[in-house]
Amino acid sequence: MVVLIGSRNSKRTEYFLKAADNLGVPVHFTGWEDIFAGFGYGTLEGAVVKIDPPSYNITDLEIMQENLLIYKDALKRLSSCKCHFLNTPEAILNVLDKRLAKEELVKYGIPVTEMLLSNINSSEELLDFMKDNREYSLFIKPVDYSGAAGVLAFRLNPVSGRMKLYTSCRLDNGRLYNTKRLSAIDNTTEIINIIDKLAGIGSNGSMAGLIAERWHPKSSFNGRSYDLRVVVQYGNVRHIVVRQSDGPVTNLHLNNNAMDFKELNLPGNIEEDICKTCKKAASVFKGLNVCGIDVMLDRGSRKPRIIEINGQGDLIYQDIFSENKIYTEQVNMLSGKA
Repeated sequence: MVVLIGSRNSKRTEYFLKAADNLGVPVHFTGWEDIFAGFGYGTLEGAVVKIDPPSYNITDLEIMQENLLIYKDALKRLSSCKCHFLNTPEAILNVLDKRLAKEELVKYGIPVTEMLLSNINSSEELLDFMKDNREYSLFIKPVDYSGAAGVLAFRLNPVSGRMKLYTSCRLDNGRLYNTKRLSAIDNTTEIINIIDKLAGIGSNGSMAGLIAERWHPKSSFNGRSYDLRVVVQYGNVRHIVVRQSDGPVTNLHLNNNAMDFKELNLPGNIEEDICKTCKKAASVFKGLNVCGIDVMLDRGSRKPRIIEINGQGDLIYQDIFSENKIYTEQVNMLSGKA
């Protein structure tokens, strides 16, 4: 029995079930609302299970944090089920933790965007580090969020002390909200308040603080910087999407531009290096058969660096609206037809 755990009204569910229907494979769908309500995990015994993330229409980061903790707890409970997973709950949890995932990649000698601080508890602590280490451009990220939620691209002028912050976050009446628009903020008080608020949210529960990564200059194409979302499935690269942006954050839901990888016209050795790096990165995490890997190419050398890994990053609109190859292969593998 193939089981899909997910959200009812999502493109993930719709196109996975379409792939299954086209192949004549029956799939039992279980919604997250049933899981959270006390689902009988014993009914999954012997099944082959794909876990998609729950969908929320929530922008308040504190509520997102609460939901995230509930989701992580559900994954831990799912890990005790006697069934086979496309991606095991443990693997999903391991790459959801940006700190742990980055440390594992470094351990295996895989090039990454360098983590300079593994725990930030306040703006004062961050600024002291930047000044003491002469690191004036950083990406600041919550440990567990995905989809650019809470990501800050931060610059500090070492002479004037002026600050610039790029983020999709908005602080309103003491609450921090995630938006679908990247804003550039240069008001020092506002910047400090956003960093402190985000660090305060992150210090609750299992989401301990924030991490800071070096701001590596990215390659550009036609005057716009870009990075890549690479889907690795069963040890092979199945799709590469170029994410172009006029700003430092490239996530596509921020009205950035998706482009076909072939349009970059990269030399074969660079494409080979990208694929080799991503396949090696995916192999580091046991139980991770499918993942979406965010990769940047260094400006100049165009050497790949792993930004982060998403254990549920297989939704590619260019694929589902075309041949739906990614989900078709998943159904084939899960049903034993491949």
